Amino acid sequence: MEIIAHGGWNGGKVVDNSIYEKRGLAFKGGIPVNNETIEERIGVRRRKVAPLDERIGVSALQNLMDTADIDPARIKLVIGATNVGDDKNDRGPLIRHPYRIIREFCPDALVFDLYAGCPGFNVSVELDLVLSLTGFLNAGDISIIVGAENIHRAQAFKPDDTANIIFGDDAMATALETKVSKTPVGQYSNQRKNEFTISNDTATELALKIYELIGKIKIDGLIIDNQMGDLMHRVPATASRVQHALVELMYPEEASKGIFQKFKEAIDFYDNHVKMFAYDIMTLDANAGQVETIAKAYVESGKCKKVVSVYLAPDRTGTITLHEGRHYSFERPRTGIIDAITKTHGCFARYIQAVPEGSEFWGEMDGKGVFLYATRGAKACLHELLAPNNIRFEELDLIIEHQANFAMIPLTLEQVLDNDAGEIKSAVADILANKMVTNVHERGNCSVVCMQRPLYDLKRGALTPDRIQGFEINQNLEALQNAKTILNDSVGAGMTRSAFLQILK
Repeated sequence: MEIIAHGGWNGGKVVDNSIYEKRGLAFKGGIPVNNETIEERIGVRRRKVAPLDERIGVSALQNLMDTADIDPARIKLVIGATNVGDDKNDRGPLIRHPYRIIREFCPDALVFDLYAGCPGFNVSVELDLVLSLTGFLNAGDISIIVGAENIHRAQAFKPDDTANIIFGDDAMATALETKVSKTPVGQYSNQRKNEFTISNDTATELALKIYELIGKIKIDGLIIDNQMGDLMHRVPATASRVQHALVELMYPEEASKGIFQKFKEAIDFYDNHVKMFAYDIMTLDANAGQVETIAKAYVESGKCKKVVSVYLAPDRTGTITLHEGRHYSFERPRTGIIDAITKTHGCFARYIQAVPEGSEFWGEMDGKGVFLYATRGAKACLHELLAPNNIRFEELDLIIEHQANFAMIPLTLEQVLDNDAGEIKSAVADILANKMVTNVHERGNCSVVCMQRPLYDLKRGALTPDRIQGFEINQNLEALQNAKTILNDSVGAGMTRSAFLQILK
């Protein structure tokens, strides 16, 4: 499977930091919000703000179809990787808006939203890979991933919330082509629990229903086709809350000791004992069998041994299925997308969440918790991805790291690199200057789209050398255009971390 084309929304109004200077806003500790403090703390100078009357995901997909030589009849998969989209009150699936411009050409495509926070593009690529490895997608089939976040139109945060300062609006559409037809070899089985009904506490009750089916059996993944729609059920994805409620049922002694309220103990326990992903989708046609098809692909690909799928209807009824695979082996492709990983730490789901207030929903972010998770959670996850592929972090040609806040990036690199203490600062500076591409200073945190735009902008010459928070950036653009070994790594709501590797010919 290879990325073959990009389309982008390239409009919007450029808004600099001055618009936040006279609103009486303050960062924690009473630090006044102004241009200097925004650049110092976040690294953002300006961002793009989309028009209120434009659906930017539609524009991005239209640009892809207008500029790339793609036969839309070959499109078999369309994913909307998003969190809020254009309107937080839109119950979804949000992908229905872009899909309408190609639907007549590919009416039988599998179409759904995927809610995994900012890593949604990476998770979508991983899902695309397992579908390509198991024969759902065959040679010549095209997949489209549309990432779109119009934070300003959606009004995700309260007007006086400094979280607004971080974000910019953006949308991208990425086309991927499956290159080889595969037939999985192994033994697949499933165990199903039908016709469950839950009442009010969705995560706790659904976790109990899953526990009744699987007991203490360790699973590798949880995917929920969540048709409930409200923003509070997708930020964070309901699956991440269910995951942690299930973990507490499976490990009652650790829960009673309170280790999940302690950051280091919680992340270590998840990394060593839980080791699973959890995310929501929302299928366009609400077909209960589609989430089962996706979960089945994970085990038939050899990436997972056991995955639970849940279909959750708007009336809170649904189906739980345990998918198991035996004797399947994961065969890494030699080129293109060769491998991917997704890990969710549901114990930290509260770090980014949508909370109700009367008839309204507002985003709520624990900035310190997110910063800690983003910087401390990388090493274990990336080692698990890179080591089996015999690639050292230092051997990567190009690293595309999530840009929620520029200050996160050097601290994340410090955690991942194995350099001696005396060399770590210079090693980080070298990677930032020569092996990474950065646009957070020009566009802000664009959520899901942070993973899609950098390579697109690199290829079209839209990036320029600069300096942020004392670090040189974008200093090696000509060489990076020819990068062969590329890592995409992102972290976000859930808390979920997802990364994938590309090897280009």
